[in-house]
Amino acid sequence: MQTIILQIPSMHCNHCTNKIQTFLSEVCGVQEITFDLSNKEVKISFCPPATQEQIIEAIEECGFEIQ
Repeated sequence: MQTIILQIPSMHCNHCTNKIQTFLSEVCGVQEITFDLSNKEVKISFCPPATQEQIIEAIEECGFEIQ
């Protein structure tokens, strides 16, 4: 299993986290998603066939930029 931590500056409320979680749940292989709103970070644990590129693309598709 791999884990990445991404900075998402525009993530500021539970609505944001719910939207991101919905999009990430559609990526096959995503195992766990943990949000830290105070630091504007999301920690994602995943296994193949999911890739880091697919995860980033899913977050960007729902309207958030990754720093």
